[in-house]
Amino acid sequence: MLKYIIGKEKKIIKKLSREIVNAIAIGNYKIILEKVDDTKNWNIDILSEVIDCFKEDNDLGEIDSYDVECTFKPNYKDDSQYIQEDIFTFNDNSGFGYEYHLTTNGDPNDLVLNIEFLFEGEYLKVVFESGITV
Repeated sequence: MLKYIIGKEKKIIKKLSREIVNAIAIGNYKIILEKVDDTKNWNIDILSEVIDCFKEDNDLGEIDSYDVECTFKPNYKDDSQYIQEDIFTFNDNSGFGYEYHLTTNGDPNDLVLNIEFLFEGEYLKVVFESGITV
């Protein structure tokens, strides 16, 4: 679990998420399972199958690390912007949700990392429930 510090939530969540995105980029899925408190139904075999099969099916060589800038900059009519990374508070105030749209060569590839950070006293419990979605 992560120590919860009021006002530092985004920094704490981004630090862990960076580590998970980078683990995905190098294909070391074991790191992901070590970083979360609850994997729900996910394991190394399922992560590998979902990510590696998606890459193969879509002819993608790799997943970018966290520091690779997303080049997708669409012009929306309402002047809103594409959001690659989003941290949001749950409506019931039970914690935070996190979404990160993975990229390949700076372009979105339709894989999304989803993590929940649930309040547990002074800590945030990291849950990989939805995990990787398309």
